[in-house]
Amino acid sequence: MGKRLIMIHDLGTTGDKAVIFDESGKVIASEYRRYETYYPKPTWVEQDPEEWWTAVCESTKDVLKKSKIPPEDIEAVSLIGQQIGAVPVDKNGNLVRKRTIIWADARPVKQAKKLLEKLGGFGELYKINGLGHIPEMLSLCKVMWLKENEPQVYENTYKFLQSKDFIINRLTDGEVFVDDYGDASNTGWLDIRKKRYATELLKLAGIDEDKLPEIRNSYEIVGEVGEKAAEKTGLKKGTPIVLGTGDVPASCVGAGVLKEKMGFGYIGSANWGGFYSSRLNLDPSIRVINICHPIEDYVIFSYTPAGGVSLDWAKRIFYGVEEKLSEVMGVNIYDFINAKVRETPIGSLGVLYLPYLRSGGGPHWNPNARGVIIGLTMPVDKNHLTRAVMEGVALNFRWLMEQFVRLGFDVFKWGELRAIGGGILNPEWAKIYSDVLNMRVTVPDMPQEATAKGGFVIAALALKIYKNLEEVIKKTTRIEKEITPNKDNHEKYLKIYDVYKLTYERLKEVFDKIAELQEQL
Repeated sequence: MGKRLIMIHDLGTTGDKAVIFDESGKVIASEYRRYETYYPKPTWVEQDPEEWWTAVCESTKDVLKKSKIPPEDIEAVSLIGQQIGAVPVDKNGNLVRKRTIIWADARPVKQAKKLLEKLGGFGELYKINGLGHIPEMLSLCKVMWLKENEPQVYENTYKFLQSKDFIINRLTDGEVFVDDYGDASNTGWLDIRKKRYATELLKLAGIDEDKLPEIRNSYEIVGEVGEKAAEKTGLKKGTPIVLGTGDVPASCVGAGVLKEKMGFGYIGSANWGGFYSSRLNLDPSIRVINICHPIEDYVIFSYTPAGGVSLDWAKRIFYGVEEKLSEVMGVNIYDFINAKVRETPIGSLGVLYLPYLRSGGGPHWNPNARGVIIGLTMPVDKNHLTRAVMEGVALNFRWLMEQFVRLGFDVFKWGELRAIGGGILNPEWAKIYSDVLNMRVTVPDMPQEATAKGGFVIAALALKIYKNLEEVIKKTTRIEKEITPNKDNHEKYLKIYDVYKLTYERLKEVFDKIAELQEQL
């Protein structure tokens, strides 16, 4: 064998991506498979883990075939996954419930309220787990909902797993039930200060601690590919499996963030931003999210559930005909949209977009918040609306970053935002972000593979290819481009931003009424 090769599976919200890296962190090949997301009710969001597994099997076979790499040349496999889930499985790793409640689901309102009443308010919960999410998004409350509404599911569950852990169980032919600190710390049931399960909190929630998996370090080898999994995936039986972590902590190291005073932003289905921190930040009035770093210390972040999803929504609503034509002509629909956005003036003729198509994100953590387009006048067309969508997501990201400033982390003075995710490949959106933030936006090579790259970093340390985190990041991070802000554009956006914030504040009561109405319809 020549180069040392590692396969990473990035199990995201919209699909699974299998990526093969060499020891220098270069992508040799990748394959992607989508799966469905189901919305049974307004705040319910589910997926079928069997579809995850099918996607993993297909993407693995195809990436090996595409790259012409023999399975025996893959030194290890590792997993990165969407977080804040609760996949119920029995002792054999079989699903107890066909569809699983994923991170974006916010149905357990009653259970969250009941838990907060027992604790004495959100502040008490935050002191334990350090999570700014609305409590109904937590795995903790999702399991409470299952126990109350589907007791047979709860009773028949051996372990509640995160997405990557479900796939690890399948890869090991049902033998391994584990989680890592990065994922476990984003569920709600980990004591973030002690880095262990919050026993008393679990008792208050009525959850049996033995239904939760063993927690181990992200960079540990936890098993090997079993015989059945080898047949389904095309991997060699016995290939080591490195545990990995959730997508947010993985994106921190995948972006090349080494130590403090460097921020990162991710534009994928969701839009998040954060940084490495050596200390916790447990101010409940600000509600940032504290989770465990894959190697050491913490990742501090905040997010909006509808990032790239917002632009996908705009494309579907406004450019359906153009998209069909672009498919026939072999043209990228986003190139067409970007050309139109480029011709549209900053501020979109005063149209504002609040990106709360998926409710409950930062900086407000308001489960009743809804997506809004406001400021319509007769000259406005779909190109203005689309630019407003892109600007609205970026303006909300600025609001997230200002929460960090309130905690004493002056991210704007750091001057650089390392940007990752497929959305940053959109040149117009990248420019909008730079102008809104007044920050230099640096983009590593293949930013859409950054979460998978985080998995590579973790696996490379597990295999001792590199001595430490600093060495692997410095030797494998390559900056591809840099976007610098336009001062005049930034001044315009500051004026827009003031109105943007006021719009949300004035609509809070309306959001509550709409949420009530949607429950009745």
